[in-house]
Order: sequence, then structure tokens, then C-alpha cells
Amino acid sequence: MTPGEYWEAMAAHQKEVESERRHTGELARGAALRLFNIQLRSKDQIKDPRDFWPMPWDEEKDKNKENQKELERLESLSDTERHQTAQAFLQKIGWK
Repeated sequence: MTPGEYWEAMAAHQKEVESERRHTGELARGAALRLFNIQLRSKDQIKDPRDFWPMPWDEEKDKNKENQKELERLESLSDTERHQTAQAFLQKIGWK
């Protein structure tokens, strides 16, 4: 086995472990939410499990959405606005 193949196998194993961890986490979160919601009136029940028990992978999805929104905002800027934004950044870091 070459070093490259070894690291590919390690990466695949890590993905498998992460997938299993997420699955177990989602099962635990879902079960806990169901037990919690039994105690509440229908109108007070929590619908989204992420609101009840945030998990680390939920933050990844939120960051990706934020990054996408920021990218769309930057792509919508005119050339003049891009230039002004770049100039403001350079002034903040003390360059020029």
C-alpha cells in the first residue's frame, strides 16, 4: 500500500466513523425531543430538533448558508463598490 492509498483509506474510515456518530446523535436528539414534547401542549412543542439540541454539524450547515449569502452579496456588487470595499479593507489592515 502506498502512502497515498493509506491516507485515502484513513479518510474513508474517518468519514464512516463521522457518519455513524451523526446517525447516533440524530437518533438521541430525536428521542429526547419526543420525550420532551410529550410533556408540552401541542402549541408549545418544539418542531425543529436543531432548536432543541444543537449539534456541531448543524453549525456547519449554517456556516455554509452564511458563506453562500456573503458570496452572493459580493457577486452582486458593482465594480465601483468592489473597489471601495477593497480600499476600505486595505486601510483597515494598514496597507497603503
